[in-house]
Amino acid sequence: MGDIEKETTKAVEDLRGQITDMSKSMRMFSLSMRSLYVEKAVGTKAEAAEKFRKLRDDTRNDAMVYLKGVLPLSTKFVSSISEYFEYYEALDFEEWCEMIKDILEETIGYRQLCETLLKMHEDILVPLKKRQDEAKIVITEFKGLQEEYQAKKEEFEKSAGTKNSWAFGLSFVPGVGTIASHVLKGYAEKDLAEAVAHSAQAEIQGAAAIAVSDTLIPALERFIDGITKAAGFFSVMEQEIRKFQGQAEKGTKSPKKLYFKIMNKEAKDMKSICQTFYAILPAVRTDFEAIPTEGTDQNYVDKWLERQKKIIEEKCSVKALAKKLLAALAGEVSTDVAQIKSG
Repeated sequence: MGDIEKETTKAVEDLRGQITDMSKSMRMFSLSMRSLYVEKAVGTKAEAAEKFRKLRDDTRNDAMVYLKGVLPLSTKFVSSISEYFEYYEALDFEEWCEMIKDILEETIGYRQLCETLLKMHEDILVPLKKRQDEAKIVITEFKGLQEEYQAKKEEFEKSAGTKNSWAFGLSFVPGVGTIASHVLKGYAEKDLAEAVAHSAQAEIQGAAAIAVSDTLIPALERFIDGITKAAGFFSVMEQEIRKFQGQAEKGTKSPKKLYFKIMNKEAKDMKSICQTFYAILPAVRTDFEAIPTEGTDQNYVDKWLERQKKIIEEKCSVKALAKKLLAALAGEVSTDVAQIKSG
């Protein structure tokens, strides 16, 4: 296998693995947000309970930002990868060569989409990191839960391996833990549903705080890592296609033909993985929509969305893409979603 074959195959395989992992990370993130509101009647005036309510309500603003701003662009992110590989499935080599200039522009646009989405996730990570610090304080104030949590976490890590321990926090939240175990089915050796379930209000609040600290932030960080690598994939593809522009054909083993052949071979599988990712998006949206909106700081949300519009205008030199992203932020549903769903 030549260099072009090795590089292209590795880039696609890495992207495929990232997308598979990102779908799990996104669902863990949305479930963590939802876990804060599993127990709505938090009426006690204990200091720890008051801190929990503040943590929960501050995080709600970030959840609304994600629902209205980041999630629509995440949907576009999935469709962009599916669309990209469609060029290699729907076109033959000669047609692809004729369209290579347009495909290069699309590749640049997809890279810019990843960079825009990455900036949005990094922006939302800043306030959530603050919530993580607050959650750690709350956890220590819910007496008894921390010791039990540590014991169960050690047991889980021993049987399932440390690789997936970031998702363990959700297993403590009644109702949500069962969903989390289903999402991670086949992803860990031990079913998370076997973890302890708590009924006392203080324990539920403490469990939700653990979910913020040990699941929400790690899940978002893993998702951000996936976007970073997806941007890297499109950057590599951009450089490859630039080299191919105007390049004459030199037999069946020309780098240009080898590149197209590999991408054509990988296209169907990649589109299938994108459809799997897309399949979890309705559940992610439902998780966010389950969070009560009463008390949301609408001004906080509006200001955040305005900042993101400026980021899009700055980062997207491909005007058609910028227009689509701004429409997504405005709440206009793209037909791309339906196209992915139908395959």
